[in-house]
This record gives sequence, structure tokens and C-alpha cells, in this order.
Amino acid sequence: MPSLVVIKLALLASIAAGISVGLLAWRERPKPGSVPLVLLMAAQSWWSAALIFQVQAASLEAKLFFIDVSWVGVTLLPVAWLLFVLEYGGYNEYTTRRHVAGIMLVPAITIFLVLTNDYHQLVYRGLEIIERNGATMVSRTPAVWFWVIAAYTYLLGLLGLIPMLDLVTSQVRSFRNQSVALLLGLFAPLVTNLLFLFGYLPTAGIDPTPVAFTVSGTACLFALTRFELFGSSPTPIRHARRALYKQMQEGAIVLDTHDTVVDMNDEAASVLQTTREEALGRNLNDVSPDLLSIGGSAGNHVFNPPKNTRSYDVSESQLTDIHDRTIGRIITLHDISDLFRMQQRLEVLHRVFRHNIRTNIQVILGHAGHLATHNSQQKADILKQNAIEIEETGEKVRNIIDVFEEGRKDRENLRLHAILRECVDATARSYPDVTVEYDPGPEDIVVDSLFDIVCSNVIENAAQHNSSSEPWVRVGVEPGEETVTVQVADNGPGIESHELALVEEGTETPLKHGSGFGLALTAWGADIAGGSVAFESDSSGTCVTLEMPVAGRR
Repeated sequence: MPSLVVIKLALLASIAAGISVGLLAWRERPKPGSVPLVLLMAAQSWWSAALIFQVQAASLEAKLFFIDVSWVGVTLLPVAWLLFVLEYGGYNEYTTRRHVAGIMLVPAITIFLVLTNDYHQLVYRGLEIIERNGATMVSRTPAVWFWVIAAYTYLLGLLGLIPMLDLVTSQVRSFRNQSVALLLGLFAPLVTNLLFLFGYLPTAGIDPTPVAFTVSGTACLFALTRFELFGSSPTPIRHARRALYKQMQEGAIVLDTHDTVVDMNDEAASVLQTTREEALGRNLNDVSPDLLSIGGSAGNHVFNPPKNTRSYDVSESQLTDIHDRTIGRIITLHDISDLFRMQQRLEVLHRVFRHNIRTNIQVILGHAGHLATHNSQQKADILKQNAIEIEETGEKVRNIIDVFEEGRKDRENLRLHAILRECVDATARSYPDVTVEYDPGPEDIVVDSLFDIVCSNVIENAAQHNSSSEPWVRVGVEPGEETVTVQVADNGPGIESHELALVEEGTETPLKHGSGFGLALTAWGADIAGGSVAFESDSSGTCVTLEMPVAGRR
């Protein structure tokens, strides 16, 4: 048996560690787990202090008194441990007053039976006085209730062990480190107590479990200071998952109160161009500083990820536990790209349409007065031309609206060869002076039917606006595994830069209006159908490249 001096020093060390951890945990209130950890450290310190006084006591009555007093710490210890694990792991629904009262029932009965043991001997059946190394020790014989409270203590310990073992395999490194340290603090007194109960430790009746609290306190102190026990907490995870199930089509990111990413779904990882493994355990400022600033702002809630053409509406909700304590927040990312683009396109469409109609009407009004007093064929032709332009503008706007409507419907797929063959033949009939050449690719490629409108518009525009002395239009197809490319080239005058701005920049200012509704129809229609379009234009002609996803072959 170790000397009493060594035992006392170890007990004092365990008390010092317990007080240190308790003070640090008290400063972290009201974070989940902080108060139960204070109670846990108080219980182990109480037990250690009672053992010191027991060893120091000179009389038998005093020794028995401090043995009885130690039961306060003995019974409170497993309760505090379980409550700490439940709050730390996010199982706060089991820490209500009703549940705590139920957990405390057996310890309360134990304290009562200990104080009244002389009348029933349910806790102890007798005692033995042992003289060892000049010191008097008291060994008491356990009775039936002693084994009941022992079994209950280990039951609570094992119940608290389950969530901790789950965190050992967590993808968040800090949670793994914290749980390992806490489990080390649990196993040290647990193993010591088991060895004592089964008589494997020569301690002359003294329960050496409080001595092992030195290891427990040190482990908890390490978890607090080195692994930031309350700096990054897994508490929000379970509460957030219930909300995440309802938002699986949206990106969702779960943060604790320090903006540490504790969970996220795959959609959010894709939006942020990262993986769950890389993001978990890191501060959101390191993962996506732009998103962090938007999430905490009161105004702009649209997030445009770098190197990404999509737009997301950012919403934030506070995450609270059953005690109404804020334990984190959830940031959700709702893809509004289609809505955002549609709004942008309608704004452009409105501006250009209004500008073009207003321009034509002003020309008509300006020449109508002159024509009323002068019989001028030239003025009449100008009026007619502007009226035709108004009609064409209305028709083009109607076609664009039709494309928007088609984009909202379930569409069928058509053979690309059939689409292009029909468009080429129709253009050749409408513009007989233009040479239209078609180099067909594979005839079994199937694409979205919306490309019928897009291709028809591109080929027709290439012929309609070709003012060359020998105009021609060439249509070619280059097949690929997942996409097919259609190129429409002409030798016309090219497209002016301000016309291309309509589709390349997507917006206009009042001083920069385009008339290229055909370009808008091409670009927007291709995008809605899942493809893309590129324009190469100069004074020698224009080449429009359409890239379309292959929907199949037939």
C-alpha cells in the first residue's frame, strides 16, 4: 500500500485539478455542458476532500462520519457526468427537469439510506478496523444497496460513454481530440474503482478512486485548454440535422457560436467548391469569407460564389436547444439562378423593347406631319419601314416570351439533324439569294426541342442580315460524347459591339441600347435548354457556335 503522504498528495492534486477545471468551466456559462462539468469537478473534489479528512481523523466516529459525507460526491459524480455528456453531445431533450429528477432519484435514496444505515444496514453490514503502518483504517462490509448504487453508477457511466464513442469517430478533429481526452478522464477512476471493488488493490479498505481523479482533472484541463472544449462544440449537430432533412434540396451549413463549421450537406459543399471533410471543423471565414459576411448582414442576401455562374439566396436561422440557449446557427443556400436570370432578362427585354418602340414611334410622328402636307413617297416609305420594324420587334419579343414559357415546361427531345434540315430548307426558301450550305453530322443525335427555336433563329438571322454581294451561310455539326457543337458562319457585315453587349453583359444602361433581339433569343434559349453560345464577329462575317448537351441517340 502506498504511504499516506503519497495518497494525500495525490488527493490534493486531484482537488487542485478539479477546482481549476471547475473555474474554467464556470466562466463558459451558459454554454452547453459547462454547468454539469462544474458539478462533476465539484463532486470529485468533494470525494477527494472527504477521503483526506477520513485518513486524518483520529477517532472512529470521525472516520465513519467522513465516509458517510463522501457519498454526496460519490452519488453526484455519475449524474454530473451523464448530464455533461448529454449537453455536450446535443442530447438536450434528456436534460429537462423531469429527466434530471428521475436520474437523481436513486442517488437521493442512497444518501438517505447511508445516513440511516444503523437502522436497516442496507448499505453496510459491518466494519473492520485495520492497523497499517501506524495508521488506523476502517473497512466497511458492503450490503445489498451498496451494490445497487454501484450498478447504477456504472450504468450512468456507460450511458454517457455511448455519445462519447460516437464522437471519437467524428470527422471534426477537435471533437475527436476532446472526446478522447474526456474518455481518458472517465476510464482512469472507472478502472481504479473496479479493481478496488474486486479486491485487486491492497489499500486496507480505502477506496483509491479519488486518487485517480488526478488523471481525470488533468485530462479535462487538457480538453479545455488544448482542444477548446467549449470553443468548438458538437452540440448543434443533432439539433440541426432535423432541420437539414427538411431542406435537403438546399445547401445547408451548421455553425456553432464561434462560426465553426460543424456540419454541412453535400449541396452546400458543392456550392462552396469544397468537401465536407475539408470544411468541417474550420471557421467559415476560412472556408468562404464572402458567405460569412453575407450571412451576418442585414441587407444583401444574394451569394455569388467565385468561379461559379449560379446565384444563391442566403438565409440564416438561429439554432437553440431545449433550454432556449443559442448554440449555433444554420445558413441555407437556395439556388435562385433561374429566377435571377429571368428577372435580369425581363429587365433587359423591357428596356430594349421600350427604346426600340419609342424610337420607331418618334420617327413615324416626325414624318407623319410632313407627309400630311407634302406628297412624299420617301416619307411614306420611311413610315412603312418603321411600322414593319415595330411589327418585327413585337414578333421577336413574342418569340422570346415563348422561349421563356417553354423553359418552364417538360419538353420532348428531337433529332438534331431533323431540326437543322428543316431550318436550312426554310431559310433557303425565304432568302433565295443567299447560298445556304449544310454539312450534316450523325443523324441519330437527339437534343432538347428548345434548340429548334434557337437554331432557326440563328440560321435565319445569318441570312436576313447578310448584305454581302454574294451572301452565304454555312451550317456544320461536330459531335462529341456528351455534347454536340453546331456552327453557323456567314460572310455578312458582322455584329456591332453594342449588340453583343446585350447578351454578353446581360444588362443595359439607358445610354447603351441594343436592337439584337435575335441575339437575346439565341443566348437565352440556349442557356435555358442547358447549352451555351459563343459569338465571333468582325467585318468579314460572323460565326455563332452553339454547344448542346446530347440527350440521347435514336
